Amino acid sequence: MRNRICLLLAVFICLTAAACRAAAGQDGDTAQDITRFAEIRLSRLGAGPGVITDGNYRTEWTGDRGFVEFILPEDRPCYTLYALTSGDPNRVIVEQEAAGRWQPVPVEGARFNIHCIPLNGLTHFRLAVTKGALRVMEARLYGAGELPPEVVNYHSVADKADLMVLACHPDDDILWLGGLMPTYAGQLGMKVQVAYMAAELSYRRCEAMDGLWHCGVRTGPIFADLPDSGDVPYKKAVAMWGGSRATALRIARMIREKRPEVLVTQDRKGEYGHVQHRAMVSACTQAVRLAADPKEKKLSDLPVWEVRKYYIHLYPEGPVVLDFERPLPAFGGKTAFGLATEAFALHRSQQSGRHAVAVDGPYDIRRYGLVHSAVGPDTRPDMLFEHIEGLEDIERAFWDGNGA
Repeated sequence: MRNRICLLLAVFICLTAAACRAAAGQDGDTAQDITRFAEIRLSRLGAGPGVITDGNYRTEWTGDRGFVEFILPEDRPCYTLYALTSGDPNRVIVEQEAAGRWQPVPVEGARFNIHCIPLNGLTHFRLAVTKGALRVMEARLYGAGELPPEVVNYHSVADKADLMVLACHPDDDILWLGGLMPTYAGQLGMKVQVAYMAAELSYRRCEAMDGLWHCGVRTGPIFADLPDSGDVPYKKAVAMWGGSRATALRIARMIREKRPEVLVTQDRKGEYGHVQHRAMVSACTQAVRLAADPKEKKLSDLPVWEVRKYYIHLYPEGPVVLDFERPLPAFGGKTAFGLATEAFALHRSQQSGRHAVAVDGPYDIRRYGLVHSAVGPDTRPDMLFEHIEGLEDIERAFWDGNGA
C-alpha cells in the first residue's frame, strides 16, 4: 500500500510539474505563442490592440512618443517579443518595470523592422520609442523554448559575404534571382548578403525579410532606403537617386564593406523594362570598377575590394544555367524554384497576378551571364564559384551529387 501511495504521489508531482511547464510555455522544444494571454495597453486611444495582432502588415497603431504595454499572468512569462515596426528600427526600445520605474532592456545586434528580442521570462514590459512616433504593425509574444522555424530572427548582416545579391525593390530578388538564396544560403550554407536599393515602405521590408528567411538566408538584408521612382522617364529615375555616379558609389561602398566573392544583380534591360531596374544595373556595373579602384577618393576610408566574379541575370555572354529544379536536402527535398515561389507568396502586398517566379520563358531565374571575372573565364556553365578557393569545392560537390 505504501509503495502504491508513493507511486501515485510521484505521478501527481510529475503531472503537476508538466502542467506548470506547459502553462509557462516550456513544455516541449518549441516556444508557444502566448499573445492571447496578454493584456495589451496602448498609450493613445484610437485603434484597438487588435490592429497589431491581425496578421496584416499594412495596418498599424501609431502613437507620438507612445508605447504598447504588455501584461501577462505570472504563470505565462514571455521569453521573446516579436514585433514589426515602421520607421527607423534603431529608435524602438523595450522597457521593463522595475521598482515602479521603466528601465530599458538591453538589445544586442543590428536592428531591423522585424524585432525578435529575448526577454528572459518577463510578464510586464512595453515597446516604446526614443524619438518621434511609435508605429507598430504586428506584435507576438512567445514562451520559453526554441522559436518556431518560420519566426524571422535577424540580428546581424554579413561581416564578409560569399555571395551578394543586389535587388532594386523587395520581391525583385525573389522574382528574378530567387533560386540563388535557397541554393547557396539554405543548402550550401554560404554567407549570402542581400541588398535592396529602393525600400522605403516598412511593410515591404518586413515582407522581404519573411521571404529571405523562408529561403534559408540567416544574415539580415541591407536597405539603401532610396525612393521608388514609379513609372517615370529613365533620366528622372537616375536623378531621383542623385545621379548615376552617386548611385554607383553607394553600391561600391556596399561592395567594399561586405567584400563579396561573387556579385549577382538583375537584368540590365530591367526584365520587363522597369527604368529603375535598368538604372541600378548600370550603376552596379560601374560600382564593380569603383570598388576595385585604389584611386577612388570617395571610398578612401575603406579597403579596395575586387569582386572575383560579377553576374547579371539574363546577360548573354559567358552564360550560366543553374539547376534550380534539383531537390534540396536541407529543405526536405523542395526545389529552389519551389521555395522561391513560396517566398514570393510572402510578399503579400505584391500579389496582383502580374508577375510570377519562372524557370522558363523570358524571365527564367536559372540564367545568368558573366560580366567580370578576376579569376579567369568559366569552364563549367552550371557554377558561380568556379575558380574561387574554399567555395568552389562546396558548390562542385553539390552539383556533381557528392555533397549534401
